[in-house]
Amino acid sequence: MIRILFISYLSYDNPVYKGGGWVNSLAYILSESGKYEVAIAYISSNSKITEWESDGIYYYPIYYKESLMKRVLMRLRRMPSDIVNDSAVNEIVSRFKPDIVQLFGIETFIGGIARNITEIPVVVHIQGIISAILGNWFPRGFSSFDVWWHSPFLEKLFVRTPSDLFVRSMRLSQLEKRNYQSYRYYLGRTKWDCRISRFLAPNSQYFHCDELLRPEFYIRRWKYRIGQVILTTILNGEIYKGFDTILQTAVLLKSAGLNFVWNIYGVDESFPLKSVFEKQMKYSFYSNNVYFKGKKEADELADILSKSTFYVHPSHADNSPNALCEAMLIGVPCIASCVGGIPSLCVDNVSGFLVSDGDSYHVANIVLSFYREKDRLIAISTEARKLALSRHNVDNVLKQLDGIYKDIHSLSTTNK
Repeated sequence: MIRILFISYLSYDNPVYKGGGWVNSLAYILSESGKYEVAIAYISSNSKITEWESDGIYYYPIYYKESLMKRVLMRLRRMPSDIVNDSAVNEIVSRFKPDIVQLFGIETFIGGIARNITEIPVVVHIQGIISAILGNWFPRGFSSFDVWWHSPFLEKLFVRTPSDLFVRSMRLSQLEKRNYQSYRYYLGRTKWDCRISRFLAPNSQYFHCDELLRPEFYIRRWKYRIGQVILTTILNGEIYKGFDTILQTAVLLKSAGLNFVWNIYGVDESFPLKSVFEKQMKYSFYSNNVYFKGKKEADELADILSKSTFYVHPSHADNSPNALCEAMLIGVPCIASCVGGIPSLCVDNVSGFLVSDGDSYHVANIVLSFYREKDRLIAISTEARKLALSRHNVDNVLKQLDGIYKDIHSLSTTNK
């Protein structure tokens, strides 16, 4: 039995929390395989929470809470947090006695939390790489001042506009670069994250491993439907996620007389950046059939995707977006920006459509050209699902991880 300790940025303070994200899916699959004993260490602001167990997985809270004064000063100075809680992490390692530590989120505030673990191999599970996306933070035609000026008053007052977050992220990238020099093993899944991590940590070892997705998306299947064109996008609220491309494309589609709706999930109508894009671009989302639908549970999102005409992922920077992978798994015909790691996920005109970053005319042309092409979309859907089922296959991922863990154990033993 191999003991694996995950260190995650997610919250697990509720003992009945079942998760739903791919990190949790991976933990459960590893535990259920019978080969691994899994524990998850996570940041908690509740000092009363102690270790607990659920469904065979052990949870270890790492108490961390900044004082109000420190939070205010950090916010005003646009400084990121940097958690290095050696005593708490060392205590968890001592109690659980893992064979391998797997760190999720080197680009987040927990990126340095395991850098002083030396007796046990630490493998970093690459997610995003903030140092590599800063150049695409602001969309074309948006200056930092424009964004700040058009941001709501409360966002300015609390120093949380995208312009403020950009400054904070620039400083966070310096921590990220330092952290990359601290770890020996990296686990990624795209040519993009391989290239960037090799540059940031040239003396480390890189392993390719695909990811597991939420179980709800394996069982749904897209079907072609005649009628109103339904475009679906699932994004968080970062400015570089392509909301400008969505709005400009929607304007083009409406001018062409298409009967469509474009539903965005992940943010709702109170989304602060909504007004920034509308003021800067002089168009309204609502008047161009774009609606912000908020967060949804996995089963509801799977159902929504299965009934969409296209899934559109217009991000200006990304590695391997789970939303795109989940859409491909269901078989929705996908249109995505050809940026970052996305070309490693989707083959243009075979398992989806790739467009140049910010090319709203290309997105609009694909929608208008193919929404009535039933046979073509079914062919794209079939290839997308076939590719995604292979890439996110549970047995394949477990086999990859088995080999990676063995290689890391062997390398770490040799290097001692």
